[in-house]
Amino acid sequence: MSEIYNQVLSALTAPDQIFAFEESEHSSGVTYREFTNTPKTLDKYYEFGLLFPDWEFIVFEGERYTFQDIHKKVAQAANAFQQSGIQKGDRVAICMANNPEYIISFMALTSMGAVCVLLNSWWVPDEVSYGLENSQAKMLIADEKRLRGLEKFPEVQKIVVRPQSDSDAMEFNQFINSHSQTFPSVDLDTHDHATIFYTSGSTGFPKGVLSTHRNILATIFSWALVTTLKREVEALEGDTPAKLDPPQSDVPVNQSAILHCVPLFHVTGSHSGFLMSIIAGRKMVMMSKWDPGAALQLIQDEKIGAITGVPTQTWDLLTHPDKDKFDLSTFKELSGGGAARPPEHVQKLKDGFKDAEPSLGYGLTETNAAGTLNLGKDYLMHPGSCGRAIPPVTDVAIIDETWKFLEDSGTVGEIVIKSPANMVGYWGNEEATKEVFNDDGWFKSGDLGYIEGGFVYIVDRVKDLVIRGGENIACIEVEAAIYQHPSVQEVAVFGIPEERLGETLCASICLKPSSQLTEIELQEFLHNKIAAFKIPSMLKIDSLDLPRVASGKFDKKVLRNEFVSIEQNLS
Repeated sequence: MSEIYNQVLSALTAPDQIFAFEESEHSSGVTYREFTNTPKTLDKYYEFGLLFPDWEFIVFEGERYTFQDIHKKVAQAANAFQQSGIQKGDRVAICMANNPEYIISFMALTSMGAVCVLLNSWWVPDEVSYGLENSQAKMLIADEKRLRGLEKFPEVQKIVVRPQSDSDAMEFNQFINSHSQTFPSVDLDTHDHATIFYTSGSTGFPKGVLSTHRNILATIFSWALVTTLKREVEALEGDTPAKLDPPQSDVPVNQSAILHCVPLFHVTGSHSGFLMSIIAGRKMVMMSKWDPGAALQLIQDEKIGAITGVPTQTWDLLTHPDKDKFDLSTFKELSGGGAARPPEHVQKLKDGFKDAEPSLGYGLTETNAAGTLNLGKDYLMHPGSCGRAIPPVTDVAIIDETWKFLEDSGTVGEIVIKSPANMVGYWGNEEATKEVFNDDGWFKSGDLGYIEGGFVYIVDRVKDLVIRGGENIACIEVEAAIYQHPSVQEVAVFGIPEERLGETLCASICLKPSSQLTEIELQEFLHNKIAAFKIPSMLKIDSLDLPRVASGKFDKKVLRNEFVSIEQNLS
């Protein structure tokens, strides 16, 4: 790191600054580095939005809400929840497509001490039922589609959002509108439970990830520090103008705006897209469903400056046939998370969007998305890396199977993360919690990787490493090689059981529109790019999009089952 970087970081984290931090012992006996001057609870954090009350906060399908508009509705909703019997510590579930009511409900519940349970809106009724039972939710806020099939839960109070027909559930605005716009008085502590996010459930039953106000805010202020640090370092190095004066309450002509296009039940959508917009005074233009053509139109019309989503989404925009028909001059920040971005895409994104800057974050639901960041010049120089540990309170390391920390640079092992952003644990599942934490507070990510020069490189998921004939095959390496073929749009590489060599290496490929590619052509293409044993022996090539889990990652469980069926039919 440069001397300027270290000097600015030191200045920003000085004792009298908002990003000041110190060593602090948690009640569990584990010592963490913690921010000392930041808000300790989410209700206090939300007050940042009142620094610019008249600025637009949410734009959704023609509807527009200022920060003050939302703050008033949040207060009404908090009073409504409290007066309907919801008390501090009670779980209240949300299950619906992205919309303003989702934001209002989240803010209200966490402001009055309830635990907000974010259920996957892609789940079928049986899966939603599991989430309600597992979390012991007392109330469900949902749209009509997600309320269907839940009649067996008469004890769960139901609030319906944006109904298109008559419903037995109370309508959301009717539920909140008669209540006071002054927040109810609730005694909140930084260690109070705030959220339960569910893992994607690609294997077994989804686990509820329980986090406190402290956990979530540790991530938010870590990101805020990095954003400030990057801006000031670049200003001192002469790459960008010095930062603007602090925001005033007058509505700005050039307010920053983000295209919010990932589900709010995922930490990327909740934390990076939604919560970060509050401290930034950023307009959040929400999409309930991803459509790259509609996204390009919104970027032009709303003067969008940033996007945070899975890397596929920025690639969809870059490769859209109508991209050059739109004015995308405001589009600068191309953030990605939740999945790997092929290294060769990084420079193409930089070249394809004028003055744009791709970036990538790595974290998990269990770490409230805190982990690493790769942005700016670093990302262009290290496109295969997910970046360096986020300063100043997060550490990233590599361990072997016995929890021994690996000091050798470049040695592959499991990535572990220590941060005050780490979850409390899995809701109602102490055994699973103990499996992923050690006594010093380090969390096992389940990802294989290595650290070189401070940069973290992910090799694969631990469970997805293919071992064939004693040789370890990193799926992400094979995927990167296949992505180099100009006809390939998407690829997922994985293994299925095979009697003689242990596993058969497989690849499922989606081609770009109007492209053609045969198995023989691809294998010949790969011949001089990766070792022969790394070339998949089973391939499926067509024009269908690959299935994904809620986080946006490819659903390799579904793909494995498909290939096992193919293998069985051939034998």
